[in-house]
Amino acid sequence: MDLRTLRYFVAVVDEGGITQAARVLFVSQPSLSLAMRRLEDELGVRLFDRSGRRARPTADGARLLGLARQVITEADGARERVRQVAGLEVGRLVVATSTTLAVHPLTPLVAALRGRHPGLEIHVRDAGTAAGTFDLVRSGEAELGVGDVMPPDAGWGRCGLGAEEIVLAASPEFAPGLAEPVARARVANLDLGVVPSDLDSASATATAVASMAGRVRAQCAHRAMLWELVRDGTVATFVGRETAEAVMPWASLRSLDPPLWRDGHLVWREQALSPAGAALVELARGRDEPPGDR
Repeated sequence: MDLRTLRYFVAVVDEGGITQAARVLFVSQPSLSLAMRRLEDELGVRLFDRSGRRARPTADGARLLGLARQVITEADGARERVRQVAGLEVGRLVVATSTTLAVHPLTPLVAALRGRHPGLEIHVRDAGTAAGTFDLVRSGEAELGVGDVMPPDAGWGRCGLGAEEIVLAASPEFAPGLAEPVARARVANLDLGVVPSDLDSASATATAVASMAGRVRAQCAHRAMLWELVRDGTVATFVGRETAEAVMPWASLRSLDPPLWRDGHLVWREQALSPAGAALVELARGRDEPPGDR
């Protein structure tokens, strides 16, 4: 028994006979008659009372009719749902990243994806570190990830998201004593605040930041708290320039000498992506930029 046969059966009942149903279904009458006989043989019951001019369902046929209508409705609903997911009218996409990369470069990508496909639901998981990002994608808890290091082994897809300059952010009261740019050797003498997970990474950026962070006066698990301490003039901190311009418009920013850059990467396991995942990759490839000048 298949879905097409159930549709044939329902049509015969609704139209009152094989001839009328064959006309509606655009199939030959012999083919439809054969399909109904095979259905009866498969089930081992008579489905139609053929004594009158109309083919009326027997008691067994009536029971099958209710089930058939339910199956057809659910199948049509599933087909429509699949169509909507494939067409990006609906869907759910989970992306993993660390909070240091969430504002930039991930936020513009998510905004662009939602702008094109407003029916999509985007979930962003905080992975803490690049290693955590890879773990969430590897386990299937997230379909895609954004990190600042290359994938750790084979079997990954990757798309570059360009480079963001890492700068020193300080309050207007803290900043007057800072040159532009600030020599990296000078940073070791400043009161700094950090998010510990930013230093717990294999990335070149984290290594460089750790080497400059000589006087860490505040370690905050919550980035928003660190930014408030910077606003109060308690400490300065390292942050991506685009991130700072978006969420810390009050801050005074200083480049480092020599400058420091962080490369972002969109990563995924090399397997079939969902339509939503493929759409995000397509957007990312459209904005794939070479790394900034080092």
